[in-house]
Amino acid sequence: VPTQQEALTILKKRLEEITIKELPRRRLRMLSKLSEGAYGTVYIAEADGITDSSASPLDTRFVAIKFLGDNASKKEKEDFYRDVRLLAALDHDNLVRVLGICSQEEPLCVVKEYLEHGDLCQFLKIHVTSENNATLPFGVKSLSFNCLMYITTQIASGMRYLETLNFVHRDLATRNCLIGKAYQLKICDYGTYNELYVNDYYKVDGNTPLPIRWAAWEAVFKSKYTTKSDVWSFAVTLWEILTLCRRQPYDYMTDPEVVENLGRQHCDDIKYKYLPKPSNNQDIYSLMLECWRREANDRPTFREIHMFLQRKNLGYAPV
Repeated sequence: VPTQQEALTILKKRLEEITIKELPRRRLRMLSKLSEGAYGTVYIAEADGITDSSASPLDTRFVAIKFLGDNASKKEKEDFYRDVRLLAALDHDNLVRVLGICSQEEPLCVVKEYLEHGDLCQFLKIHVTSENNATLPFGVKSLSFNCLMYITTQIASGMRYLETLNFVHRDLATRNCLIGKAYQLKICDYGTYNELYVNDYYKVDGNTPLPIRWAAWEAVFKSKYTTKSDVWSFAVTLWEILTLCRRQPYDYMTDPEVVENLGRQHCDDIKYKYLPKPSNNQDIYSLMLECWRREANDRPTFREIHMFLQRKNLGYAPV
């Protein structure tokens, strides 16, 4: 794993050298709308002959297409191109890749990877854990604890890469992870404006909707986002994974109560309520509690988290 300085140097070089493919729109078949926000609209589509290093030129694959709004200003278009170049320069197996853009006609759009099984939250909801060895109903699939750790380790790996670049995700959650064949995982941002997840966001003081059940107290109360606030969100994401997304975090609290509870952590109040232990694994829960420490500097780094999870996951390979 490169040092932070090495990673930044590599990124700078990639930014200077990168060329983003121009893709013909005729190769894209829209399937369904995924999300819609002030920034534009995202669709799931099928694409023919759009390749990266992992696909043959004849493959049809799922992609996510983000369209810029019809009436985008010159500034918005410039920002769009800048953001696309930056995302295209990121290079990690556990982050969604930019496959190309369609810029020859309006509206502008960027084409990114999408994975077969969709977002991790919906994927987990249709599975059960294999711990109790009970006979499963027909069609229901189980996931072992080791498999869940394999998925989690991939999230930590992608976030470790972003950490070396000082990139902050701001909305890490299972809804913003994609799952593919052989439990391959990629971090994305498609869940942020998805109607399925509208109740995961709450306007604090009438401002931008925030994922308050995943967010660190300093992100909510101070608008302070760092890799350490991402670490906090990672632990909530880990809690989601181990509970197979059966419950929203703090589902027994209203949104104002969640904000009030975060306020206790803000004020260093011992009455702050943590999420309950999701399984019988105490050392995983201890990791979560470290990620939810009040002082950001006391929380582990993604490098430390990734190394810990790798040790938990030694020798495991998905069937």
